[in-house]
Amino acid sequence: MSEKLVIQCLFGMQCRDFVMIAADRMNTQSVLIMQDDMDKLYKMSDNMVLGLNGDVGDMNQFEQFITSNLGLYKLRNNYQLETPAVAHFIRKNLSDMLCTANPYYLNLLVAGYDEQSGPQLYTMDWLASCHKIRFAAHGLGGMLALSIMDRYYNLELTQPEAHEVMLMCVREMQQRLLINLPNFRVKTVSKHGVRTLPDINSAMLSQKNKH
Repeated sequence: MSEKLVIQCLFGMQCRDFVMIAADRMNTQSVLIMQDDMDKLYKMSDNMVLGLNGDVGDMNQFEQFITSNLGLYKLRNNYQLETPAVAHFIRKNLSDMLCTANPYYLNLLVAGYDEQSGPQLYTMDWLASCHKIRFAAHGLGGMLALSIMDRYYNLELTQPEAHEVMLMCVREMQQRLLINLPNFRVKTVSKHGVRTLPDINSAMLSQKNKH
């Protein structure tokens, strides 16, 4: 298993009307920081986001493969797959790659909104286990995020309230983890589509503390 799966952090929660997910923006190579503004939350369609943790090459290749196949399916059938079908398609491909010499070492979250079923969140690890869940997290920081979401999560949270819970998670990571994760990208998926929120970083947390 790649050490990047442990170092990186990805977490999210599904509420009544939306799904909100966040991922750190670090791209590291050994002990070097290559960039701190990478977007690991990939928009797969107008109402679906794929969050990935892992090696940059694996993330880019896997995201392009999934997005291209979903686009091809929509082109052939004139409609796009709903979130459960996409989650199972991703799980099947992760599972098939485990039987090869070069599996994908990826942890991921699938956040989507379907007209009939509403918001949905699926979590998967590199061993291709898949679960539909209300809130989930990956990585060392995810252990801290899970405890906070377990305490403050509520299905009826509004988007500002859910974002406040995200802020609490990131604040705890930056205070307690030896690993430096300064920037987090946050996106929401709802009936209005995919929306990117302002990054959570030290400057935002300092501003919040002043108020």
